[in-house]
Amino acid sequence: MNAPQPLTLLRTSAWLPAQSLTIALNDGSTMLTERTAETITGPIEYGWRIYQQYGRDAFTFGIGRLADSPLAGTRRLFVCGYSHQWESFYLSSAGGVAYTFKHFGIPWVTLVGRAAQPSVLILRHDGNAPTVTLEPIPDLETLWRVGYRRASDGAQLSGALAVQQAMLDRFGAAFPSKQVRALAVGPAAAVTWEGTIVSNPVEKGAITWVSEFCGRGGMGSTLFRDFHVAALLVGGAWEPAKESTKAYDPDFEARFGDRYVKVEQRTTVKYSFDPKTGTGGTFGSNYAAMGDKILSFHYQSVFAPKPERLAQMERFVRGHYWKQFQEETIANKQFEHCGEPCSVACKKMNGPHKKDYEPYHTLGPQIGIFDQRAAERVNDFADAMGFDAIQLGGTLGWLFEAISAGDFDPTDLGLPPAHELRFRGFTANPEQFDLVADSAANADYALRAIAAILWDERAAPLREGVRVAAQTLNARYPQTRPGDRAVYLAHGERGALVPNQYFVPGMFSPMPIMGKYYVFYGHDLLSPEALGQWNVARMIGELISDNAGMCRFHRAWGEPMAEQLLVNHRGLPADYNERVKRLAQELFAAEEAASRFWETPRLIELFAHYWRWQRENGVDLSPVAAFFAPEAQPGETTEQTIDRLLAANDRTTWQRLAQRYWETVRTAQIAAMAQAHQR
Repeated sequence: MNAPQPLTLLRTSAWLPAQSLTIALNDGSTMLTERTAETITGPIEYGWRIYQQYGRDAFTFGIGRLADSPLAGTRRLFVCGYSHQWESFYLSSAGGVAYTFKHFGIPWVTLVGRAAQPSVLILRHDGNAPTVTLEPIPDLETLWRVGYRRASDGAQLSGALAVQQAMLDRFGAAFPSKQVRALAVGPAAAVTWEGTIVSNPVEKGAITWVSEFCGRGGMGSTLFRDFHVAALLVGGAWEPAKESTKAYDPDFEARFGDRYVKVEQRTTVKYSFDPKTGTGGTFGSNYAAMGDKILSFHYQSVFAPKPERLAQMERFVRGHYWKQFQEETIANKQFEHCGEPCSVACKKMNGPHKKDYEPYHTLGPQIGIFDQRAAERVNDFADAMGFDAIQLGGTLGWLFEAISAGDFDPTDLGLPPAHELRFRGFTANPEQFDLVADSAANADYALRAIAAILWDERAAPLREGVRVAAQTLNARYPQTRPGDRAVYLAHGERGALVPNQYFVPGMFSPMPIMGKYYVFYGHDLLSPEALGQWNVARMIGELISDNAGMCRFHRAWGEPMAEQLLVNHRGLPADYNERVKRLAQELFAAEEAASRFWETPRLIELFAHYWRWQRENGVDLSPVAAFFAPEAQPGETTEQTIDRLLAANDRTTWQRLAQRYWETVRTAQIAAMAQAHQR
């Protein structure tokens, strides 16, 4: 399939036509299908319908029906399919890609079959019709390991970045210069199930340093290992009708009492710049609001008293790690966007380094790094190699703790000797941890550990994911059981995800799609029954915007207005939100049973100490009074019951409490989802 294969469109449209394209990678055949608004409303519904039809034998790309609109935040690309990492259907997305993908002229694409060799799939509208080309990448391994020098500026690119630029140089000239974008996987996709899909905006034929990811769920691994696709080039010459944001102002004025531009500005300050906090972006804003709720040294901060957590926050983070970010990124206004015109400019940069909270936290304080120079080295390498940074950080943090505790000899796994680590457990004392030197040492160790996972066969157990690796190391070292320290959410027989980095019960809930924000992750204390109900409500809310192709940073207006905008401006039926509720019910029913209770002792310890944190902060415990009532002795208050249980520190008791809490949340979720259509 080397020559471009032109397609005959079923019909033309001023807006993106409701059509899908199926590509058989094994023989090059294609099929166009008309999709009515009654059957498909967006990329998640499309992906789920294809998954129901093909199971793990298909992989979908899709954009929302507003991707051709002038509204910022409506241009995410969503991929759907089977996640080997989570052992179920999964979805992931990359910002800004739909702004270019729309120029292909077809919003939804399905891949079936498997290419004969690692290939780049080229989806290009040539001005007359969409075309499909599949080209082999014979030097893929060289691009991954050796890299690629960009001719325009001499930059030496590696991993997925090298693949993107090489594909642009080889095939990008056929596209309009401003209407092409590359996506690629790194070597992590070839040897683990945790690989991402990486995409950077293109300027004058060169990728920028703003990397976007379909990051969670290992969808890059699925794309490469199951379908042999290592890269895509997307875009072309299709153009939608011109449209102004003024056409949408009546909708926003009716809902919010103001024009679109004003609503957009005031609802996204956290991600742009908030004058009240003097910072912006997820890195700046999350640390500014964190207080004592810091997770560091692989969750060992959870066991520290509140004054020590606050001290670490002030000395290590606000006094150095966050301060560097403020001085280098915020003060110099190094703000970019994801590739679509967007005033939020949420991508906070320091030269070529993009700073987001969760990657810079899991591959930062969670692995004993509190210095930007050290964190930049690790994050840049992990990103280029195509790793899910949250998953990788959770794995490395677990290994660092177990190695430092003497649980096993790291050289058995091809890792550096233990004495090269500076991971002595939680501390808030700069005399015990040199913020620059010790962070640099831990970064050096992390880089060598990542290389071992990729290329050293001794590290093969680590390629199977944190859950399988923890079980393997427990079997190998039964006296020390290093796997007992691991923190992950289990799904199916082998599936696992490291939780998102908020120490709240919602992030440890038994929802069918975790690793995203389909849960309640606020700090408000809820009963387990209320948490289950809120988790369902948040899954539906997030799906409303995801299925519309929206960025969740714009969710303050996106969720309440998605249906109205799709009905008024794209002609969808007025039951969009109900359709999404039914979609959520179907997803939940199909995947919920695979949820597994917390498997490691560390997770039970985290559960117990969560309640200690609530006591330290004087939180009103009335929402959980009924939950703890069966444990109370005569005359005890809820506070006294929790204090007694914490003082006793009986693991069997806390295991039983954790199981009951988890099951109560799960039961509430099932009931709430069954009733979702009634709300």
